[in-house]
Amino acid sequence: MFNKATFALLLTAGLLTNAFAAQDQREPPRTYSSERPIETDITGLPLPRAVPGSMTLRPCSTCTPATLELTTAARFFVDGKPVSFADLRTLAKKSSANAVVFYDIKTNAVTRIVVTDVH
Repeated sequence: MFNKATFALLLTAGLLTNAFAAQDQREPPRTYSSERPIETDITGLPLPRAVPGSMTLRPCSTCTPATLELTTAARFFVDGKPVSFADLRTLAKKSSANAVVFYDIKTNAVTRIVVTDVH
């Protein structure tokens, strides 16, 4: 027969084995970015006259507007190619392309503006 010490040792070993097996089956830890997108079209994009500046966008039709800071660190892309802020402003006057404004939710600073489907 087993004594209490042997039983406790076997029980502990079994629990540890199960714990290590469960740990191996877990997903890798997820990382969450503090960057969020706001989708709009370029004609609805309230671009400031110059950088640095600010712009106010509504993340969704029922959301509270967010005022975002446009700094010199922001990057601008049209159909996957980097462009200057001046080129982006010119495009905004003559196109109805899709635009996504990415911003850091901790600082409300725009990180990049991506424009696609330019005609």
